Amino acid sequence: MSWELHEGDCLEIMPTLPDKSVDAVITDPPYMIGAISAGNANSKAGTWADMENSAHWFAAWMKECKRLLKRTGYLLTFGNWRSIPTFIRALSLAGLPATSCMVWDKEWIGPSGPAQLRPRYEVIVFSAMSDARIDDRSAADIIKCKWNAGHMKTTENPAEKPAALMKRLCELVTNEGDMVLDPFAGSGTTLVAAVESGRRAIGIERERMYCEVIRERMRAIQGKLPLGS
Repeated sequence: MSWELHEGDCLEIMPTLPDKSVDAVITDPPYMIGAISAGNANSKAGTWADMENSAHWFAAWMKECKRLLKRTGYLLTFGNWRSIPTFIRALSLAGLPATSCMVWDKEWIGPSGPAQLRPRYEVIVFSAMSDARIDDRSAADIIKCKWNAGHMKTTENPAEKPAALMKRLCELVTNEGDMVLDPFAGSGTTLVAAVESGRRAIGIERERMYCEVIRERMRAIQGKLPLGS
């Protein structure tokens, strides 16, 4: 299956892609940690004003997703419990609906502050275009996929997701031959998952170091694909 990688800022590159050319956007954008523009600078996620300010940046690239997605397409956006209000606001600004929220059970608990519960999950907010449908009517809004810090990752990217999880998401909202876009490609796991599951893929990543990681990963899997892919 074909794939391409664009090195640069997604807000500069996405406008160069043609309308209604993408079947799904599956992405893990920067979380709200450190997005402090008002209030206590020592706060991990800032105040409501910070979240509202951040929503306008999220809305900018989500509007591009809306233009690029086919009427049957989906936008899937990873986040955490802090992200949800910002995502809902951003989707509203972009003219997109929030249609589902999936919980990814990592089957592993991460670190937290002394007043907090230790996190075992992340969320994936779904936005469905007007004619989008989930063919698997048994698909639930909780998905279990093991994430084990330091042992399941293939790169140094701290936010790398398991390839098995990304494959399941690709297969849930797309069909073989469809186009999957990740505007925050990071270490390239979405592209790997898409191509290995018979989809086409476009990645956008502004960090040159991770672009090299993506190219190496894609070169490594291409020799393993069946002839004709």
